[in-house]
Amino acid sequence: MALRALDVSLWGFFRFHGPDAKTFLQGLVTADLNKLAPGACLPACVLTPKGLLVADCELYEETPETILAVTRPNAAVGFLAAFEKKIMLSDSTLKALRSEQAWLVVGADFDRGLPWPRLNEPARLLLGVDPPEGVDFMTEGEFEALRIGSGFPWFGVDMNAESLPLEARQDAAISMDKGCYMGQETVSRIVFRGHVNKILMGVRFQGGAPAAGSIMLRDGREIGRVTSASGGVGLATVKFEDAVPGAKVNVGGVSAEMFLFSSWPKSLSKPA
Repeated sequence: MALRALDVSLWGFFRFHGPDAKTFLQGLVTADLNKLAPGACLPACVLTPKGLLVADCELYEETPETILAVTRPNAAVGFLAAFEKKIMLSDSTLKALRSEQAWLVVGADFDRGLPWPRLNEPARLLLGVDPPEGVDFMTEGEFEALRIGSGFPWFGVDMNAESLPLEARQDAAISMDKGCYMGQETVSRIVFRGHVNKILMGVRFQGGAPAAGSIMLRDGREIGRVTSASGGVGLATVKFEDAVPGAKVNVGGVSAEMFLFSSWPKSLSKPA
């Protein structure tokens, strides 16, 4: 299959540089920076003190003192605001890479750039360079279908600043072994004392996908809403007690079934 490329220059790209860049981020993001290594992608979240999402992101080690953070367009402003004042108390600097062109290249047999393992297909990020010659350019709609089919939630669509990370299936971005970080108390309370009240689920439709925002019914009861959909697959936020894989539901008159994407790890949120 030919390589496909999407212009992602409007995503948020931030570079942390300094002798304590890792230590600085370790106390503010959900992931364990000790697991960050050259050539690897480390998923992470930035939370408010109350444990709500500021941004989901990917972290990359460019050098021992330089870390690149990548996030979505709707999360970029909040991401910068979360760090720009705190960084002044460290020995590191923070730079927003607003002027650089950036491309997401999807397809096998391509090893330039940085790995972006968020899709069902191999994908890599290219910063500051032109896309490969002969590449096919993706539309936003084509990428939307690919990311929904991969079970990747989008900030500002499937989750937002009122979401808890465990509601949005951000379990892989959360370390339960590291020390304190912003919002940890809320995450720990959910994991060890209870569960979230709602959670993201995959939905397979037996017909055309309904519009985002469509109400989901189970046995005639409203249990949630579709957040995004493309083709015969969608994402929906559902009441936790109704989030049962294989359960039959109705969305806008269309029959559907809930499921878990294979890319999602086992949820840290559990019944009380």
